[in-house]
Amino acid sequence: MISGLRLRRRAALLGLLALTAQAKPGWDVPLLMAALAATRSATASFTERDTSPVLSAPLISTGTLTYVAPDYLRKQTSTPAASVFTLRNGQVTLAQGGATRQFALDEDLRIAGLVEAIRGTLAGDLPALQRYYRLTLTGGAAAWRLRLVPVNPALAKFVQSVAISGSQGQVTSIATRSTDGAESLMSIHPAKAHAP
Repeated sequence: MISGLRLRRRAALLGLLALTAQAKPGWDVPLLMAALAATRSATASFTERDTSPVLSAPLISTGTLTYVAPDYLRKQTSTPAASVFTLRNGQVTLAQGGATRQFALDEDLRIAGLVEAIRGTLAGDLPALQRYYRLTLTGGAAAWRLRLVPVNPALAKFVQSVAISGSQGQVTSIATRSTDGAESLMSIHPAKAHAP
């Protein structure tokens, strides 16, 4: 049987861990959004690792990300197969294997929710993020993690959570977990960011 003193020590330790997991004093979501919004354009390389119950092994892809505020986003995948995803003014263009498809972002809630998680974070667009997600920020300016949980029931059928990590106004990773057990981790390698 655990003594009262040991129970209190464990409770105190758990309380301390809970406090250290919260956003550090002086660092909150509005400050993070302001730091992110200061970057007007950036280019970075990425490595993405996708796992799924239907894949026998993880799928690793590499490529380049380009962002221009407030709403241009381009993901150009070079391996294992060439493809280009472009968002411009709410319009999506997908090009792969010689075929091109275009549609309005709001036509597909799953894509809209995932794209807005990324675009909204890069733009520091809090209203756009809150339209789709409940936000929880942990860490401090030097190393933060923004967890997004869908508030839209239709989106929640497909997306369990998105976790975006970074330092100051720079995103370094995006982890997505789907309700079907699929997971994606995109590591973003040092970007060339351009402030105004």
